[in-house]
Amino acid sequence: MNTQFRGGVYRIDQVADYLGMGNSTVWRKAKTDPEFPKPIKLSERITVWRVADLEAYIERMASEVSA
Repeated sequence: MNTQFRGGVYRIDQVADYLGMGNSTVWRKAKTDPEFPKPIKLSERITVWRVADLEAYIERMASEVSA
């Protein structure tokens, strides 16, 4: 499913596609990388990330590479 949820949030598959990485890499980064956006748990089985947080993360990573 490639739809953006209302309120500007992505589920795990969308985050992985957006960042060009696998689901397990997203989960690992969420747990171990302090710079990576933190997920939001909506229910026991639903976790999302704010699109704005993901965009800010990409901007930070891009500015570190170009610096």
